[in-house]
Amino acid sequence: MIENPHAATDSQEDFVVRDGVRMTVCDAKDAATKMFLRGQELAVHGTPLTQLDTTSDAFADAKAGYEAPFKQEDWEVELTGDGQDLYGMTGRGGSPDYFRIWGGIDHVNDCPSNDYSFNSLYFNDQRDPEVIWQLAYELVNIFNGANELFSFQARKQSIREIYFLGKRVSRRQQARVIALLGRPRMHQHKWEEQLGKALQMSPRLGLLVLATENEDIYMMLKYLGFEASWSNYYKLLETMETHAKLKGKEIPGTKAERGRFTNNANNFSLVGYDARHGLKALSERENTETAMSLQEAHAFIAGRCKGYLNTVYPQYFHFT
Repeated sequence: MIENPHAATDSQEDFVVRDGVRMTVCDAKDAATKMFLRGQELAVHGTPLTQLDTTSDAFADAKAGYEAPFKQEDWEVELTGDGQDLYGMTGRGGSPDYFRIWGGIDHVNDCPSNDYSFNSLYFNDQRDPEVIWQLAYELVNIFNGANELFSFQARKQSIREIYFLGKRVSRRQQARVIALLGRPRMHQHKWEEQLGKALQMSPRLGLLVLATENEDIYMMLKYLGFEASWSNYYKLLETMETHAKLKGKEIPGTKAERGRFTNNANNFSLVGYDARHGLKALSERENTETAMSLQEAHAFIAGRCKGYLNTVYPQYFHFT
């Protein structure tokens, strides 16, 4: 007695022919997925599909992968830098998709590690590894600038490797890019959710999100990400004062504090070759301004930047 009269029919329907080979539907799907991913890998490395028979099912699946946009989760940017800083940050909850960080755990030995990676929603729909590298460089630079706002000469994060589906992608040199990344296509509610998550995890990530579409914050973090120097700090001060003036705002702080900073930054006799002006003939009146260390200059500039953020973006920041 046949308990299932449709068993034979079902069995026949569970098999298909793929490139002349009879296989189960499950195996055919696995083969199609494998070739789709193979096509994506070839696209990443710029390898043509010429080694495949263009009339085959395998070629059709590989071609579909070759032409398909990539997803954020397909990429991994491996970081090297201050692992303890990232450990403290990731311990506060999930990071936003703008700069989604993970790591800190050695699953093989079941212990903490200093290995961290990130990817970004800016990687969605990108097909060119060159673009991925440049996006990664820019995001890391912005993140480093945000770190410098809170810590003098903070240890910078840098990119060790980039992987696509677990396989290393050839390194690209960093290009000179001066442009906002812009807001990704998303509903206002979704953007507010992302920013809220970023601010909850760390004000640095909140600054990163805002820097992708606000020129003032972008320029602030870019300057902070440069080498700590009197000339760079002076440029940053002038830049933020210009932005404040354009917005009809005034950065909190005394003229005396500013005067001490600018006097040092301009004076070769006080700060040496990093001064904004070169050696000048001594004037009859000796400069009596107290010398300022570069770390003190950083504290002044960081304070002015935080004051700017409190004044222009009070809905997000309340620095003391």
